[in-house]
Parts: sequence; structure tokens; C-alpha cells
Amino acid sequence: MLWSGIVRKHGTTQKPTKPITLDVEDQQKIAKVGLEMKLLTSEVDAEAEKWDEYAENDIVKRAKAMSSMAYNMYLFTRGDGPLKTTHDLFTQAEFFAEQANKMYKTVREFSYEVPGSAEKNDLSTILEKIPIHCQQLQVLVKSPTVGKPATFSKVDSVIQETKNLMNEIAKLVTACFVCATKFEIEFHGSSVPRQVLGDDEYTQRSSRESTLWRRTPSMRRATHTSVVQKLVSEDVMLNYHIRLRLQYASNRL
Repeated sequence: MLWSGIVRKHGTTQKPTKPITLDVEDQQKIAKVGLEMKLLTSEVDAEAEKWDEYAENDIVKRAKAMSSMAYNMYLFTRGDGPLKTTHDLFTQAEFFAEQANKMYKTVREFSYEVPGSAEKNDLSTILEKIPIHCQQLQVLVKSPTVGKPATFSKVDSVIQETKNLMNEIAKLVTACFVCATKFEIEFHGSSVPRQVLGDDEYTQRSSRESTLWRRTPSMRRATHTSVVQKLVSEDVMLNYHIRLRLQYASNRL
């Protein structure tokens, strides 16, 4: 497997360094981390497939996009796929972190529709970890390196941190699905074909229009009904105790 890096100094791009041949031990080490990430991409894909009736929402779209990016990084550890150099890998990792930050914002908006519950607590706990992992990955990607040992160390760290972030994304997608199904939260948004708009306009419009979440009327009615039933039940019990006291007082007279 060959690696090539690009060294940046004072805002200029120097000539690419000569390809470096990794020894067998390095290849085996990075392949193991890559395989672990591949398993996580399969897990995220499986969770995303559960959202059949919510297939157009941003959580599913971002999860699938991130899974695809992570899979490309896995292929890189095998010397395959569209990522050919370490520069390609680091650029992909940077995009991955950006998508994770967008996922965080989307899920945070979704969480506002989730009633207070153990499920919401679980969702919030996972959600809070996303920005931390994103920041760590972005710091790693931007760290400068020179030479084979430093380059390999950076590659290993970037893939490891991407795997950690992917693990949290897998948990997040699962937690969102649990909340969406239990509390009947639906996605409401208007989708516009990408061909109609330019890429920049499409992205901006999608971010404004497609992250709309609402609990279904049946869920709101059910919640309202349960509250009313509880109040009625308490009122009945109160009247019952009042009648008992009046009857007891009447018998003593």
C-alpha cells in the first residue's frame, strides 16, 4: 500500500512527498480499525432502513451519507476505493465531521418534539457527545505532519476518531427511531429535486425547509386524553371521600 502526503507551509502547497510504503505491521494495524468502522457502517445502514415511512427526513439522509463516507475510509485502509492519498482521506474526514455537526443540529431540533421521558434522556446523553467527537476529529485533521511515522500516526488517529464518532452516530440514529415510533413523531417538509436548484441553493433551502418535526394529532390527543382521564379520576376519588365523611358525620349525629 502506498501513501502520499501534501505538506503545507505558510499558506503554500509544496510538492507532494514521495509515496511511502507501509510495512506489514502498519497495514494490519490500520486494517483492523478500518474493519471495525466497516461494521459500524453496516449497523448505521441497518438502523436507517428501519425508517421506511420516514425515508425522506434529514436524519436518515445524513446517516446514509456519513455511512458512505466512513465506508470509503474503510476501503482506503485496504488500498481500494475513491480515496487515493492521505490528503483525500483527511479531506473526507473533514467532510464527515461537518456532516456530523449538521446531524447534531437536526437531531437537536427533533428532540424538542420528544416529551420528557427516559427515551429523551437517553437521546440527549448521546447527542451531547457528538460535538466533542466532531471537534476532536477536526483538530486531528488540521494537525500538520512531516514524514512517514507522523503521517501514519495521523492516519491511524483520524480513522480511530472517525470510528468513535460513527459509533455515536449509530447509537443516535437508534435513539431517534425509538423516540419517533414511541411518541409518533413525524417528519413534515417539502422536498425540491436537486436538479431544480443549484447545489448551494439546494443545500441552503433543504436546511431551512426539511427539518420540520411534529407529533401526530393522535399522539397529542392521546396525551391530552390521558391528562383529562387522570383529572377526572382524581375528581371522582375526591367526591367519594367527601361523601364518606358526610355519611360518617351524619351517623354520629
